[in-house]
Amino acid sequence: MKQILIVDDDETFRCILAESLRKEFEVLESFGVNDALKKLETSSVDLICSDYNMRDGTGLDLLQSCKEMNISVPFMLMSADDGSHLSRKADLYGITFCEKTEREFLNKIRAMI
Repeated sequence: MKQILIVDDDETFRCILAESLRKEFEVLESFGVNDALKKLETSSVDLICSDYNMRDGTGLDLLQSCKEMNISVPFMLMSADDGSHLSRKADLYGITFCEKTEREFLNKIRAMI
């Protein structure tokens, strides 16, 4: 079964998303950049879905650390904020951006894995 890492310091959103995905995937949860990096040292995943703005860094910080660790998996940057700026940034990094409120959010995740 494919494994997804969800990284978000908003516990409510993270738990709801994880429960929605557990029907189809194995799901690991992290509450921030540092916690995610610890999990990635011992687990391999097929997709990382990371919030942009967290207490200990950004999703782009996590992406950079993954590159430094030679972790190359599809990466989705998520945010509840206005996504136009982040969408352009995600394009520059070659990753996918999705607003948390987007109707097709779960379908975008499924399409990436």
